[in-house]
Amino acid sequence: MPRAMRSDDWDRLFAPNAPKRGGPLRALINLVGLALLLGALAAGGVWLAGERQQQAERAAATATAYVGTVVPRLTSVAGATQTVEAQGTATRVALRTATAQAATSPAVTLEPGIGSGEVVRGGNLRREPRIADNVVGLIYPGDQITFLERRTVGDQIWFRIRVDQPAPDRSGEGVPAGTEGWASALLLSTPPR
Repeated sequence: MPRAMRSDDWDRLFAPNAPKRGGPLRALINLVGLALLLGALAAGGVWLAGERQQQAERAAATATAYVGTVVPRLTSVAGATQTVEAQGTATRVALRTATAQAATSPAVTLEPGIGSGEVVRGGNLRREPRIADNVVGLIYPGDQITFLERRTVGDQIWFRIRVDQPAPDRSGEGVPAGTEGWASALLLSTPPR
């Protein structure tokens, strides 16, 4: 196989009378073009991340409006409709969804559970028995609960619970009565055997 370099390459490529390959101006133009391309890619990435953040915020606002505002007021749909007139579009959309669900679903009956207990440490109520990105809302110490299901994930014990009676002295807005979700056993009293 022949060598990639020849002994006369230096003289042939860099001699004063050698053919030019663009020179320093061409190299500068190439660098500026590359910088503009990388800048456009970075700006597109920032814009896309902002769009995803806004989409997540809209979804969270809709979910919060549905769970925190509409569900507790479904006992009086007409009263809830009057209440949301001054509130945002997300709440109106959530009210329509909740009203449609209430009209099409039969009367809700609560299923019997494993037993009753209470929240001993405040924390997050979750849709799934895992920690990442699935918070339904907050539970507070003193909330009365029903244990519905037990699951062990890794070395963590989780319980699917239903909040029966919120604590009277909550320090913030937590989930309403009737809300179901998963909570870590570290937050709850010991369920009956």
